[in-house]
Amino acid sequence: MTRVSVVIRGWLGWCPNAPAMHTASTVLSTPPVSLHSLEPDGGTGGSGRIGRGISFAVGSIKTLIRNKQLFWLSFLTGLVMLFMFVSFYLIHVFGMYPYPPIEYPLWLTLNFAVALISVFCLYFLLASLIASISPGHSGKPITLREGFDGAKKHVRSLLVWSVLIALLGTALSVLMTRYFGEFSFTFIRVIDQFPFNFILLPEVYSTGPIGGGYHIASAVTSTFFAVTINVIFFVLTLFVVPALVLENKRLPGAVTETISLIKKVWGEIIACFLLFCLISLVISLASFIFRIAYGLVSPNNLLFWYPGEGWIAGAAMYILAWCILAVIGSTAVGIALFGLYTYAKTDRMPGMHEEEQGVQVLK
Repeated sequence: MTRVSVVIRGWLGWCPNAPAMHTASTVLSTPPVSLHSLEPDGGTGGSGRIGRGISFAVGSIKTLIRNKQLFWLSFLTGLVMLFMFVSFYLIHVFGMYPYPPIEYPLWLTLNFAVALISVFCLYFLLASLIASISPGHSGKPITLREGFDGAKKHVRSLLVWSVLIALLGTALSVLMTRYFGEFSFTFIRVIDQFPFNFILLPEVYSTGPIGGGYHIASAVTSTFFAVTINVIFFVLTLFVVPALVLENKRLPGAVTETISLIKKVWGEIIACFLLFCLISLVISLASFIFRIAYGLVSPNNLLFWYPGEGWIAGAAMYILAWCILAVIGSTAVGIALFGLYTYAKTDRMPGMHEEEQGVQVLK
């Protein structure tokens, strides 16, 4: 396990004599929908920020459960993330022995291309949901097809914004890996933990096309690192896409407005996203069950463990469930985003699409 960390660390650029990890970035973007109000309407200032923020988070989960077809957006988001992981995996496979090493400019270009495609697809999904929620928020049925049609009207703005985010993300990833390597190494420590290593068997830690465990670990690390960087950009520019879609603003105006709106509802934003982070943390901490159980069953093999088929199957199921919940959670975050934007613009808590009002999600 120590050898794995050293090998990956050297390849990704955390060793002074090794090339830096040229990881492009992507943004964990999610499609929104209107929210459930858990308290009366009120102004954006004063007390109650924490309560309103929690209301947005809880209401977004309820709205997602009530509108089952929104899970298709989670599915599409998952496909985009899968594309990013497979792309990084292939870059690692074909950039090492027995293939010629990829030169730095080409490596950077490939990672930027992966970032740009991923970011644009995710922002397009977000814009589609915002466009579909807009009529639904006024009492009309939510129509995803109309949402996609509405997003097509803003393709140029979304593409320009995706290029800017991909450039910034790529530049930041290069700076992080070159000058803050120890911070970046925390992602390797995550991969080195249970239950992921139950799947990456030690005998496949090798280079070349057959080095499956090594390349998978590298691709997961690159994806995880890229998503984390771009989530930061997403939070800092939270309301740009809603402003582009709902108000047909130009990109400079949308960026300017998102700054003012974030200042207006910063308390609600923090409370809302902290609740989502807490839920994610609780689910992630469940992975320690594998370490505890393994320690009880094989107390003498903690350093040199031998995973059986049962451990591998259990670890694979957990990781699959974690990924599914992550993309579903990203959709819930997008739902909360629409509610936060509506509240920041109108000073009113948006209402939920109640069943008695006859609101349904249409094909």
